[in-house]
Amino acid sequence: MQTFCGLTTDGMLEYLAAIYKLIEGEDSATATSKVTTTALSEKMHVSPAAASSMLKRLEETGFVERSNVDGITLTQQGVLAALQLIRRHRLLEVFLIQVMGFTWDQVDSEAHRLEHAVSSAFEERMDALCGFPSHCPHGDPIPTKDGVLPVETLLPLTSLKPGQAGVLRRVGIRDARVLRYLTRLSLEPGQSLRMVDVAPFRGPVTMELLGETPAAYVNGVNGDGALKNGMVNGTHNGGAPATTQILGHELAEQLFVLPSTFS
Repeated sequence: MQTFCGLTTDGMLEYLAAIYKLIEGEDSATATSKVTTTALSEKMHVSPAAASSMLKRLEETGFVERSNVDGITLTQQGVLAALQLIRRHRLLEVFLIQVMGFTWDQVDSEAHRLEHAVSSAFEERMDALCGFPSHCPHGDPIPTKDGVLPVETLLPLTSLKPGQAGVLRRVGIRDARVLRYLTRLSLEPGQSLRMVDVAPFRGPVTMELLGETPAAYVNGVNGDGALKNGMVNGTHNGGAPATTQILGHELAEQLFVLPSTFS
């Protein structure tokens, strides 16, 4: 993948990554059909005027296109630049956990501070040192060096029917307080579960956790999405008795699962 970091400022790259995430819906249950200046300014926590000024620079340099019909879109060059930053950020998150001993509720902010400082050589060394992980600690896929983002078909936890089982694969929220809460509930990527009940009128969601929380999952998974080993916290997956947890509907919608056939 061509390196775009030398062609843009750190701020420009941040905007490109934010636009990409808004378009693809990585941070929410669904993608955004049309990215507007207002939506972008809210995501970047800046004023609409500041966002508009940056968009003008990005348009002039060939990274974005704007129209009344389609809103804000990325050019091919813009997509590659955005994926480069996203890849580096997610690799850093894995590195910070595996090597530095951080927890998954700490790595997003730390990676944000470091992502513009590391070199391409450092990035490649991180990738190899961490065993070429395919996902970040929160379950988001890591783009390849060639700018390809693996596609996964996941469902919100609330879409499971009572009795249906699945594996928690992604958490679409970065609030450290929420992540620590999910850790206490043993709800981290890799956790097998079975839906018990979804109360009507967006009421609480009750699920049964199947076995031990696979905390090793946050250190990265193999390319096929499988855990690197079957041992977690000294026990085999499935070795612990099932437990029941209850979540609010809004939070449950931010947990994404891969439905499975076991029951």
